[in-house]
Amino acid sequence: MTPKTAALPLLTRNEIAEISGVSVNAVNKAVEQRVAKARRQRGRTLLAADEAAALALLSELPIGLSIKLKREVRNWIVKRNPVEAEEFELSRALRIAMTENAADVAKRAFDYVRLREKYVEVDPKKMGGMPVIRGTRVPVRTLALLVEGGESLEALAEDYPHIPAEAYEVAALWARGNPRRGRPARKSAGRAAA
Repeated sequence: MTPKTAALPLLTRNEIAEISGVSVNAVNKAVEQRVAKARRQRGRTLLAADEAAALALLSELPIGLSIKLKREVRNWIVKRNPVEAEEFELSRALRIAMTENAADVAKRAFDYVRLREKYVEVDPKKMGGMPVIRGTRVPVRTLALLVEGGESLEALAEDYPHIPAEAYEVAALWARGNPRRGRPARKSAGRAAA
């Protein structure tokens, strides 16, 4: 999938879930069972981008596999290019074929990482470390709220002509994959009484 000499890009569990189409609970279970390999970094659990394809393929299987077999399928996917590795023999009676969906998930994961690195910037010297669209002071979460709220691409382009269209989708996925930490914001007194 990627050159083995390069460090694999890391994603949060929520980003992996969003890209692979599986639930965060399924990602957590895969990490707990060591089906997906996770790394701890600055207090966060992160997974390599290629884990998304493995989780997508495992979720498509119409039969349950043992944890050992799930690990074998995962290892097959991450050690080979999913586009090139067409099938894997688990036993003489069972072969697993790479699906178009799992290959697409792998491509989406690496495309997302490339675009995330290109557009999402976190710099303690800018906006107090709030994630912004690179080269701007536009918070990623603000742009994501507009996209998720159904704002048209034309309206976004008019309001933010300096931000490329591909940054909008990256902002939305980044915000879903990196939810705010801490307590929820307090509701105003007027809303609490209603």
